[in-house]
Amino acid sequence: MLPALFFLLVAGGVCGWVYYRREFRVRAHPLLLAARIGVVAGVTALIWNPVVSTAPADSSPARFVILDASASMSAVAPDGAPLWDSAVTRARQRAEGGARLLLAGATVMAVDPDSLDTVSPSAVRSVFGEAVAVAAEAGAREITLITDRRVSDPVAVTRTARRLGVGVSVDRLHEPGANLGLARLVLPPTAESGAQIRGRVDVQGTSGADSVTVTVRVDGRASHTLRLAAPEQGGLGTAEFSLDGLAAGSHRVTARLETQDAFPLDDERTAVVEVDPEETGVLLVSFGPDWEPRFLLTVLDQVTGLPVRGYLRAGTDNFQPMMATGVAEAVDQAGLERLLRRAEMVVAMGVDGASLQFLERATARTRGLIVFPADGAGAALAGVAAGAPLPGDWYLHEAPPSPIAGETGRLLDLPPLSAVLPLVDDGGGEALSVRLGGAGEPEAALVLRDEGSRRVAAVLARGFWRWAFRDGVPREHYRRLWAAVGGWILSEGPGAGGPGVRPAEPVLGPGTPVRWRGRGYEGEEISLSITDSASAPTLDTVTVVPPGALFTTPPLPPGRYEYTVAASDTAAGAFEVESFTEEMLRRALDPAELTVPAGERGPSARSGRPLRTWPWPYLLVIGLLCAEWIGRRRAGLR
Repeated sequence: MLPALFFLLVAGGVCGWVYYRREFRVRAHPLLLAARIGVVAGVTALIWNPVVSTAPADSSPARFVILDASASMSAVAPDGAPLWDSAVTRARQRAEGGARLLLAGATVMAVDPDSLDTVSPSAVRSVFGEAVAVAAEAGAREITLITDRRVSDPVAVTRTARRLGVGVSVDRLHEPGANLGLARLVLPPTAESGAQIRGRVDVQGTSGADSVTVTVRVDGRASHTLRLAAPEQGGLGTAEFSLDGLAAGSHRVTARLETQDAFPLDDERTAVVEVDPEETGVLLVSFGPDWEPRFLLTVLDQVTGLPVRGYLRAGTDNFQPMMATGVAEAVDQAGLERLLRRAEMVVAMGVDGASLQFLERATARTRGLIVFPADGAGAALAGVAAGAPLPGDWYLHEAPPSPIAGETGRLLDLPPLSAVLPLVDDGGGEALSVRLGGAGEPEAALVLRDEGSRRVAAVLARGFWRWAFRDGVPREHYRRLWAAVGGWILSEGPGAGGPGVRPAEPVLGPGTPVRWRGRGYEGEEISLSITDSASAPTLDTVTVVPPGALFTTPPLPPGRYEYTVAASDTAAGAFEVESFTEEMLRRALDPAELTVPAGERGPSARSGRPLRTWPWPYLLVIGLLCAEWIGRRRAGLR
């Protein structure tokens, strides 16, 4: 209380100084100052939020009932009766005795006992701390929890009750029947075609049987039937399996417990495995024969830490994969364009006027771009104006100040480069320069430019592969140079996915907002449509992708959904909201852990109702503000 009084005295003194030292003297000064101090006092009281007595000390305390509406309340007792039916009956009985009823589900709300027939328990967890605070601020002095005692915040319940001076008791329901749950389904999110995919299932709970069966399905077809020993109380039962021969694409894997128990919502888990995903960290494509791709692809694979793919053009509409990248088949130009759009960084080699338009369209939203132009027209992809190639042996001259100067400053005694495209403009960003035969005017060999939305490297010299071709120091210099260039390009933000709008996770839990990534669409308006498995519209919205490229949409009921994104281009895909909840896998608390005796109150707790829950303080503050404003205008003050 002392801090509030001190603040009130200081604020009152400031108000008096303003009226008697800074304002014109008017006859109504005392009344206006009183109104101003009254407003400050009202705001101070609302911040302090004292408890206002609502009844004589000997009157009967207000009673509240908080009914647990989490999913675990739908479990059945050993006799087959749902816990929810028993809980609703008890809540109504207490309401008939004069208690007020609150429902603790996804939100805390007051309900009429007669409307409980339309309510079903569906919240993903039991959270009572907020509900106890709401009841206390509504005047409750005694609170009864009707719950199965699988509570997520027991400490918050008791701490809040003691702080606000209310008693809490538990109406103990019958224990549910035996229940097993599939606690985890562990699978890698991505895999390469031909590789063995190892998975694991963990079973938790209690069962009267000696063993349990788990069925694993891939895209709806049975794949494995796993038998494992039933876990003991509090333990885990584990079984491993492997998936072989999955084709490229997205595969939905489900694991289901084949058992009849008290709570079916924890018997199935879902995961999605992408085999040879189109989502690529680094994509290298070469439009002309050269030694460079062979060496550069290996270096980028080692230094970026991202998935790396490479393609060589082998015909007008045929691009062959390079190295053992997990992609065994060639792609046509349309397939390559799709891969380019989803890459985090693109390395385009041998770019000329014929391939320029295709690459400009496919890399319009690429965050990082390394361009090896074949001529001046190809250099335009990197935003650089260059002339025709100048042949000869070009030796390194110097490394100007640049983001990679720490590495390029030590590049000495290296084989010469074979040709250079001379710069026509001087847009800056030069990171390496060379001179013909080691003499003459220097020319830029490497240009780095930060365009805000992406970073571009233009490699204007040919023959860097000569460094990698020689063992020892030249090869190490080659690796260090491209590690520095790749690190600079990828240094802004995490390398997790290329441009596109898609869900951040392919499988979500119930009640979870859907998180979306919109890399490359920041600041752009997009139209998002979501339909359920029956093709019924679920959500149609138009939004602007914020900086950071992350945004959310409201939670959806369990099920499988398809989405369509319309922006400057279109995209489509699918995601799933699983029904799994771990509510029944929690330990049921002892009632004593949630009980607070009515007389056990914190040192600051008092009987009554918090000031903020009354309407009159707000009305008083608003009335005094209006009175002061009117009085100042009538007195001629601003």
